[in-house]
Amino acid sequence: MPKAKIGFEVDADDLAHAKAYVARHGGSLNKLVSALFASLGQQEQRAAPAMDPATRVLLEVSAAKISIMEAAQQLGLPDAGYVLQRLAQAGLPLPRLSPSDANRQLELAQQALDACLLEPAPPVKKRGRSAGGVIPA
Repeated sequence: MPKAKIGFEVDADDLAHAKAYVARHGGSLNKLVSALFASLGQQEQRAAPAMDPATRVLLEVSAAKISIMEAAQQLGLPDAGYVLQRLAQAGLPLPRLSPSDANRQLELAQQALDACLLEPAPPVKKRGRSAGGVIPA
């Protein structure tokens, strides 16, 4: 791995403690700082449990990195409703739709509702009094 030189300031007392540590344990300040940098984040990686693929897909949906339908396909679910249910069970927020996606969803919902509606019955004429006061038979 290529090496890089850095420069930084450190408190004089902290530097004295680091030099004393190196003197007691051997090595050099350079190796001590390099080892510290190399160890950063390694404990977090070891402590973090491996994420199962289904949770990873749900997180990607929640972050709007993939669509709900794509998630349904990846998870082997029949439709997007199941993905939404899984998001709710996992306590993950729903993805925010872009304005174009929201409008497309509204149009699709309107079309689905229109397809379910019955045609309205023609208006029924009521029998009433005619101009001459006689009720037609």
